[in-house]
Amino acid sequence: MAHIDINLSKIAYNAEMLRSLLEEQDIQLTPVIKCVAGDTQIIETLIQLGFNHFADSRLENITTTTSEKINYLLLRPTAKNQYEELIKTVKISMQTEIETIRQLNEMAARLNDKHQVMLMIDWKDGREGILTYNVLEYIREIIAMKHIQLVGIAFNFMCFKSMAPTEDDIYAMNQFVGAIENELGFRLKIISGGNSSMLPQLMYNDLGCINELRIGETLFRGIDTTTFQPMPRLYQDAITLEAEIIEIKPRVISTNQCYLQAILDIGYIDTYIEKIIPINDKVKIIGATSDHLMVDLDNQDFYQVGDTMQFSLEYEALSQVMYQQRLTKRYKKDKMIESLIKHIDASTLVPHKA
Repeated sequence: MAHIDINLSKIAYNAEMLRSLLEEQDIQLTPVIKCVAGDTQIIETLIQLGFNHFADSRLENITTTTSEKINYLLLRPTAKNQYEELIKTVKISMQTEIETIRQLNEMAARLNDKHQVMLMIDWKDGREGILTYNVLEYIREIIAMKHIQLVGIAFNFMCFKSMAPTEDDIYAMNQFVGAIENELGFRLKIISGGNSSMLPQLMYNDLGCINELRIGETLFRGIDTTTFQPMPRLYQDAITLEAEIIEIKPRVISTNQCYLQAILDIGYIDTYIEKIIPINDKVKIIGATSDHLMVDLDNQDFYQVGDTMQFSLEYEALSQVMYQQRLTKRYKKDKMIESLIKHIDASTLVPHKA
């Protein structure tokens, strides 16, 4: 039966390696757990490493995993009917609309509570964010609110547009933050410089005033999201999909060539088929339906009905399978990897800087 394999030790190793890398520049790593559907065992693994601040985009993930040990940053503004739940559940939320912040201030006042916000700046991704020339206006109004506390600003890259952050972006972001702080007369507590796509810049450049990065995809997939290549010394197979062969038959394609086809018990209902990759590179996916996956075995006749096949997961496929409640999750730990975590050396991730 198809299931998800989750190696908690590999996730822990990736997390510790990335945290060590960021700490060299006094930058906080905030694990983004939206692509793993707020999985409680993954969260507990990260808590055991000392992480106590997480980010997610879905309030329902947070409400099912709330622990007194941790606090959350909600990355996506909620629907209006969830404002009360947001104030009660989440310490910090990312916001982009001043009217929403006004209404959160009113809700927090009714609840006799306070809520912290970060402002997402529309830098060059174009998905969401406050236009740069409106930021000071927003901040001045928020400062006057009694039940909203501004804790910082954030930038985003490569969620909508495929433009990676550059050295010029880092310089301009630092200039922008400096100008805001000079105008306001105080320093912002958190400058969240972006997501996994900022890691390559971190390896070659000083990020300046940036003191937090929100890391999800590289944590769970071990890749450089700007090139889609493996990050050195990180595991790329911490979470994989395993499906079972339910039929093997010779088939003939339109050119009258024969091939050996396997059908596996996974399909479009379960995951984003175009974003799964057979770990055995000698087989290839030739198609899928709602709950069948057809694979060309390349005439490898050692496969039998009942055997399983493993697949690596790109981000879209990973997200979909983790939210798929009908797929069993199988967790494991590796004592050898656990021992390696105690001797993490982040310098092995970083190229020599001139």
